[in-house]
Amino acid sequence: METVETYSLAMGTDVVCRILGIDPVQMLAVAGLAGVRPHRGELRVSAKQYFAAWNAIERLTADPDYVMRLGVAIARGPLIPAFFALSCAPDLETGSTRLSHFKALIGPSKMRVIREDGILKLEYVSANPHLDLPPSLGALHLVYSVEAVRGATAHPMRPIAAQLNAPEVDRRRIAGHLGILPDYGEVAALTWAAEDAKRPFVSENLALWADFEKDLSRQLAARNARILLSVRVKATLIDLLPTGRSSADDVCDAIGISRSTLQRRLKDEGLAFQAVLDDLRREIALRYITKSTLRADEIAAYVGYHDANSFSRRFRHWTGMSPLEFRAHQAACPKDGQR
Repeated sequence: METVETYSLAMGTDVVCRILGIDPVQMLAVAGLAGVRPHRGELRVSAKQYFAAWNAIERLTADPDYVMRLGVAIARGPLIPAFFALSCAPDLETGSTRLSHFKALIGPSKMRVIREDGILKLEYVSANPHLDLPPSLGALHLVYSVEAVRGATAHPMRPIAAQLNAPEVDRRRIAGHLGILPDYGEVAALTWAAEDAKRPFVSENLALWADFEKDLSRQLAARNARILLSVRVKATLIDLLPTGRSSADDVCDAIGISRSTLQRRLKDEGLAFQAVLDDLRREIALRYITKSTLRADEIAAYVGYHDANSFSRRFRHWTGMSPLEFRAHQAACPKDGQR
């Protein structure tokens, strides 16, 4: 029997609905997914279900410019691991190639990176050949990409061409932001001049990317049910932590096992859930403290601490220093080329 590919719906329920002020329970009901619990871990759906959820969001929002609003908001935050493939890269061409490898972690779409005649063309298509990418979701890809590239380069980047499978009225809605009116085309696409494809990113961070690449590869590997459960748990937590959920129940729902099975199989590996969670939080916190300029409270929120003071106490338990003290110490004694 053919296995149906599934995708995390956390981007829709925890990010998009929050930005637009939509009740995720109502959204899931409109999408025909009333059995899915949005604020637990049960967030993996088929491409057809994912697109149904997106179309439900489109029906429920009262903002005609919601695609613009979403694209800009997502590009400027929150911290979504897969997007570091782009922002940490040295330039757009490199970042797009990296992101294309991990696109399935964000949703059922693929990014084709096409180099021809010295220009760079990026196409966004459905990951399921039997389903079309909703036009508004294609538009979101275009808006997000342009906004993200402008932030990464600190330059008013503008594609030299764009296309979208949508009526002219919808293409005009995003034209002002893109700086160009997209042509009608079968797929959503952006074309960049050669000099812009290689324009340096001010956000380049090779050290941070080295760590995130391991995380993202771990998440892709976790789609294979035969790997160690502890690896799947860590990969699931990487997906859940930015949404503010990190309990054993959240992970059990996401993986599709009972809590007793989780505890038993981790015990067989000589581990406990809390130890796996704490180890991952420590790993990510140290990464951000030493390799980024994020504030301590931002890092605390990302690794699942609602209280910055609690995070600071835990960080001191890990390192013997507060987050700011540790960052200052690392800056004064750089290692392995870190600055």
